This record gives sequence, structure tokens and C-alpha cells, in this order.
Amino acid sequence: MRMTPGKLVSLRSAGFTMIEVLVALIILAIGLLGVAGMQALSLKQTSNSNIRSLVTMHAYDLSERMRSESSDVTVFEKALSATCADCNSDLEAWHDLLVSDVPTATSAVDVTTTANSTFAEITVNWTERGIGNDAIAQNYTLYVRLR
Repeated sequence: MRMTPGKLVSLRSAGFTMIEVLVALIILAIGLLGVAGMQALSLKQTSNSNIRSLVTMHAYDLSERMRSESSDVTVFEKALSATCADCNSDLEAWHDLLVSDVPTATSAVDVTTTANSTFAEITVNWTERGIGNDAIAQNYTLYVRLR
């Protein structure tokens, strides 16, 4: 039996197509693992963004509560803590809402009154998840002129 050059070439390259398919599958698998990792990171950062939005919303809410207080706004002063012991009812209600939305939150309120104006510094500290599962401390401070 005599082999022609065309048949000899086709016999030598018969397994080459299988190797190409395996390499393509490995490349596809690595790409899909990358996409899955990016999806997990995206979900984590979306959660962190939601927490930051809640903290900002609560800080502005307290500033509006302070503006609506017609008498003494110094009753809103509070040292940095996770609880609201000896707070007035408005500040205690705000702090309870903050902690219900952001369980790791601590807050502080400092009111400065001058002859012509009143300023408040509202600080909220919390922890959020980082790139790994480690907790990263964050803080937000709102400086607001009340009067």
C-alpha cells in the first residue's frame, strides 16, 4: 500500500485539532474565573456604596433636625460613641435610625456658637469590607452652618 503525500500530512495533523480545543477551553476557563472575580468585587463595592449613601443621608437628616430646632441647638452635642446615652429625644431617634441602617456606626456632634452664627460638625465612623474580608474603617464629617 502506497501513501500519497496528502494522506501523510492529514495523519500527522489529526491530533492537532484536539490540542487547539483544549488550549481554547483553558483560556476560556481563565477568562470566566476573571469575570466571576470581578462580579464578586462589584457586589462588594455596591454594598459599600450603599452604606456610604446611608451615612450621608443620615448626617444631612440630623443637620435638618438641628435647623428645625428653634431654641438651643447645643442639646444635640454628643461625644463619639456607639450609644446615645443622655441624648435628647430627637438625637436619640436619629442615632437609633443610623445604627439600624449601619450597625457598626459611631457618631459625634459638635456645635460651635459664635455671636453671629452657629456651626455643627457631624461625624459618623463605620467599618466596611475591603478587597479581602478585612474591615476598613471609614469616616464622614459634615460641616454645616445652622444659623
